[in-house]
Amino acid sequence: MEIQTIIAYGIGLTAFIYAIWIFLKQFKTPDVNPKCDDCPVPNSTNPEEN
Repeated sequence: MEIQTIIAYGIGLTAFIYAIWIFLKQFKTPDVNPKCDDCPVPNSTNPEEN
């Protein structure tokens, strides 16, 4: 094998492992901040309460 082929396989394998790592990381971390699940948005329910 030529050296370019070996380098290409190494870069491809590294990119594949990185993509899998990012994909699995998304399942482990929550999408929203749990502290702000029930935070009211100002002036969204009744604008006359100012």
